[in-house]
Amino acid sequence: MTIKSLLIVEGNLPLSQMLCIEFEEMGYRVSVAASCAQALELATGKHFDLALLDYNLPDGLGTELMAELCRMQPHLKIVLSSANPSAETAASNQCGVAFIRKPVGASVLNLRFKTALAHTAFNEKQDAAPGDTSSRF
Repeated sequence: MTIKSLLIVEGNLPLSQMLCIEFEEMGYRVSVAASCAQALELATGKHFDLALLDYNLPDGLGTELMAELCRMQPHLKIVLSSANPSAETAASNQCGVAFIRKPVGASVLNLRFKTALAHTAFNEKQDAAPGDTSSRF
């Protein structure tokens, strides 16, 4: 697997540090942000393949951040994670976004990332159906 870049946006510092270490050990190039503003700043200067977003962030909602990140980096695959059940409904209305309920371990998230990346590779080899803009994974 080529090294994939991962943006983790998590307001819980100990959790983001743990995830950063685990994903670096799995071979990802990881950047961490603790807020929407920090994530947007990072996404302005770097390309990311994947993003893991918390739903409740100090300066906004992960769903709001998703829309802006997708506009900035249209091929970005996003996983929204939350213990809040309403976040799943919000995520289901977004294109190219998967939802996973907390608590969740890095190994489960890694499987979700691999599925998203495989889905991207498959779609790049296929012609999309006319009018089909879905990219859920």
